[in-house]
Amino acid sequence: MKQKYTLLKNQETGGLTIQEHAELSKDLFSLICEESYDAETIQKAMGENKNVLIDTLRTPNLYPIAEYIEKIADQVISLYDSSAGQKESSPVELVFDDVELFRKEEAPGEIENEESVEIEDLLEDDIEDEENIEVEDEAKDASEEASPDDTDNLA
Repeated sequence: MKQKYTLLKNQETGGLTIQEHAELSKDLFSLICEESYDAETIQKAMGENKNVLIDTLRTPNLYPIAEYIEKIADQVISLYDSSAGQKESSPVELVFDDVELFRKEEAPGEIENEESVEIEDLLEDDIEDEENIEVEDEAKDASEEASPDDTDNLA
């Protein structure tokens, strides 16, 4: 699924609006969330550090994953730094594709190695368990042969 975040800075008030859009069908985005922040809150968060800005931008309704929010925070900083003296600022759009993110996270070969280790461990455990069961069965058979059967004593 693709997601698009639109960052709008109000030049008069200095406030920030972030709109989150989701792709419902090919190249058709629908607005799913909109959050507004006052200029003082954003400036104060930017003055401290990036993590504080990220915490400020995230809300219960707008909570992008770490990789996305970091890029959004970078764009907010850039938007406020570059538009300090401008009368108008154009909206900034960031588009993210979850499919690309998952492909990037999945490194070829790593998953196969982890699975093969687990399978080998399971196979080794099964062999050891089978050997223990066989030894126990042999011991049980030997003890049954050594003890007289109770039905023989009744006659």
